[in-house]
Amino acid sequence: MNIRLAQRAAALVPSATLAVTEKARALKARGVDVIAFAAGQPDFDTPAFIKQAAISALERGDTKYPTPAVGIPALRDAVCAYFRQFCGLDYAPNAVCVNVGAKDTLYLAFQALIDPGDEVIVPVPYWVSYPEQVRLAGGTPVFVEPDANLKMTPAALAAALTPRTRAVIINSPSNPSGVAYSADELAALAEVIAGSDALVIADEIYHRLYFGQQAPVALASLPGMFARTLSVNGCSKTYAMTGWRLGFAGGPQPLIKAIGQLQGQATSGPTSFVQTACVDALTGDQTCVDEMRAAYRRRVETMVAGLRAIDGVDCPMPDGTFYVFPDVSGTFARLGVSDADGFAERALDQAHVAMVSGVAFGMPKRVRLSFATSDQQIETGLARLTKMLS
Repeated sequence: MNIRLAQRAAALVPSATLAVTEKARALKARGVDVIAFAAGQPDFDTPAFIKQAAISALERGDTKYPTPAVGIPALRDAVCAYFRQFCGLDYAPNAVCVNVGAKDTLYLAFQALIDPGDEVIVPVPYWVSYPEQVRLAGGTPVFVEPDANLKMTPAALAAALTPRTRAVIINSPSNPSGVAYSADELAALAEVIAGSDALVIADEIYHRLYFGQQAPVALASLPGMFARTLSVNGCSKTYAMTGWRLGFAGGPQPLIKAIGQLQGQATSGPTSFVQTACVDALTGDQTCVDEMRAAYRRRVETMVAGLRAIDGVDCPMPDGTFYVFPDVSGTFARLGVSDADGFAERALDQAHVAMVSGVAFGMPKRVRLSFATSDQQIETGLARLTKMLS
């Protein structure tokens, strides 16, 4: 039988990050010692008190359908408290939702907002799923090229806005670049957006993984932005809970309601005992976050110094996340490759170091390397890359 797929499925581009991770896994299964700088997840285990909260919930029989679909009341209250404490945002419980990961939050938001012909502004470099999720909703991603600091400028944003612009994505700190917008930079972008009918999707999933003294500013905290911003966050990166699949957001109540209704028809919401455990994650001892951030701060120094020591590699220091996004185009002629796809392929095949090509993020001269791995793995991976490029 000939199975005819829907056009949306046939045109879908697979996630580049997941593809590289799977290729590295396959090599490891064959006995190859691969240094994994590709995966976008912490190498730390979920803190013990969060795991114990899930175990206790299971033992109490917390295994039924979660109700309501938008999130159990205790978790939505915890999300509101979290937004107040760490973002300076005062959401009511009916203006927050919890979803099956922040990726699901974004997907449902686009489904709720976008009609065919609508446009969504996607700053370059972009997380690989943004344009695909926009297209799945019938919209058109409009890519905005960055300045030398890998940030979208107010002038570039203004030039990209049209009457068809439905939303603007701002990811700070950014995956893949690690850059974070300052309060003044966000205010300048907000001033441009205020003159349009566009909503803002503020993806702030990495907001507590920063390397400066001050945490990044929440976009919705700026004057005039609270009522037109969906603040997307979650537990995956902050608490090393990627496999638990728990994201959350705060925003305009009509949009939150629509996201909840879509979720009710799609998944019924995140797993019940995961929601219960996440109450403890958001309201419990936050020392675990400080410890992970300190480890990332130490690791990024090693990673950046090692990459800068390689001829032909230009590696800026990220403001946050656990990624570096170096320009490796100075090595292309030496390796006999034409873009970052070729560089990443050579690195995996020759040095057995896995990374993600910047082509997937809209920047073919760069590669993304994660330092969410041990100090020893970072040093070994850097030594292999140095040898390959010497």
